Amino acid sequence: MRFLPGLLGLSLLGLSSLGMVVVGSTDVQAQTIIASINGDPITNIDVDERMKMLRVLRKPATREAAMESLYTDRLETHEAARYGVKPKDADIGQEIVRVAQEMKVQPEALIAALQNAGVSPDHFKAHFGADLAFGALVGALNKGVEASETEVRKELARQGGKAAAGTEYTLRQVIFSLPNNVAPAAINARGQEAEQLRQRFADCESGEKMVFALNDVTIRDPIRRTSTEISEGLRNLLDKTPVGHLTPPQRSSAGLEMIAVCRKGAALDDTALRQQISQKILATRLSADRAKRLKEMRDHAVIVHP
Repeated sequence: MRFLPGLLGLSLLGLSSLGMVVVGSTDVQAQTIIASINGDPITNIDVDERMKMLRVLRKPATREAAMESLYTDRLETHEAARYGVKPKDADIGQEIVRVAQEMKVQPEALIAALQNAGVSPDHFKAHFGADLAFGALVGALNKGVEASETEVRKELARQGGKAAAGTEYTLRQVIFSLPNNVAPAAINARGQEAEQLRQRFADCESGEKMVFALNDVTIRDPIRRTSTEISEGLRNLLDKTPVGHLTPPQRSSAGLEMIAVCRKGAALDDTALRQQISQKILATRLSADRAKRLKEMRDHAVIVHP
């Protein structure tokens, strides 16, 4: 069962569903090879596009930073390819979703900003693909590495034990179905229906009966989530919503979606927190190993400036 993928950070969007539009350019710019790394050429156009991309990603965008970013991409791509790791477009789409969430923007907005800045889809797809492929390789090479129980207990104690497990929510997803390519007027009309239900919805039991009386509206089975399992944005939204009420409608691929908050209280089970701590420790280790491998590759790379 999918549960508000955008809010929970579980989106499986591919590049096409992110609204990527590949447009041709009428500008003809002469390409000049200005460097190569391990025989892979880098042109002046590569550097110009990389500087533009780095600005959009809110990173240092000097010429030197662009060159280093390109070197990193080439090294990561070559190393991943050596092990047969090559991400698909759908995987790159997920990576764009992840980066957009970190930047607190919509994936569609990130892609639009990149293209408006003059970054070609091939260029930013190559960058995100390199990051993704090398990350997958490092993860595969560290398969079986786990956080020890001692490390988890130490971090759990630092956070205050079970008190840090946070809040547990019992939630139900309410979906007002909408067909694809629906007109804005129909979306507005459907939104008014959703708001009317939201005003009348006072508890999950009676609210379920209201939903059943509506056309093309679904209410999902209850699920439980702790505050450690969801994004900060969703957690804030749920905390602001009184028990028994609905969150505001949100547009999704399924239609208009709302969340019924059926219960919230102190989480008694720290399993989710322990998993989160374990994942954080593992992510730190993988990040360190990735940096180490990349440094070794960079130190041994053959860089030529014609």
